[in-house]
Amino acid sequence: MTRPFRSKPKALGFAALLLLMGCQTSSSGSSGNATAPVAMTPAAAPSEHAGMNHGDMNSSGSDSMNHDALKPGTRGLDALKALHGKEFDIAFLSQMIAHHQAAVEMAKQALSNAKRPETKADAQRVIDAQTQEIKQMTGWLQEWYQTTPSADQQSLARDDMKAMMSMPVSDDHMYFDMMTPHHQGAIDMSQLADERAARPEVKDLARKIITAQQAEIQKYQEMNH
Repeated sequence: MTRPFRSKPKALGFAALLLLMGCQTSSSGSSGNATAPVAMTPAAAPSEHAGMNHGDMNSSGSDSMNHDALKPGTRGLDALKALHGKEFDIAFLSQMIAHHQAAVEMAKQALSNAKRPETKADAQRVIDAQTQEIKQMTGWLQEWYQTTPSADQQSLARDDMKAMMSMPVSDDHMYFDMMTPHHQGAIDMSQLADERAARPEVKDLARKIITAQQAEIQKYQEMNH
């Protein structure tokens, strides 16, 4: 009967010790170690990202932008590599129509947001030239193959450009930074046409796209400074 009597004071003593330690910790919360965990909380993270978002990217465009995010995917290009003849013509024209539509959309944004007159002049030229080619390619599909642009092929092209098109053209630098990889994507597609296309008109258009857009990429690199 004596053991429970002796152990009870020990238990109470241990509880009192814990209570004393808790009081000491809370009394030191305004200084010392208690403030250290606050600096590690996620609430501190937004201030760092805010500095990045409102700093160099908007003012200098290409200086701090993640260019990898602007690179188009390759699902559409890979699909074209597996095709020849009529099937290639339909897929190529369908994808290029979607590709041109994206360029026209970016150029329209540049007309509103770019500052330099030469940037706006280039954007208008892109709108005029690629709108005309969209009409031409749509007409070819109907005339030669009695079809409209393939929704599946256009979906592949749009998916490849999804990350790029999610970013608005906010200034001159952004326009050049986005249009350069976009043009390279059209060049990569067009380089497949010479060996795979059925119609000579498609091959001629592809050569025209390669020549024109390679020259434009060079011009964009010179203007984007």
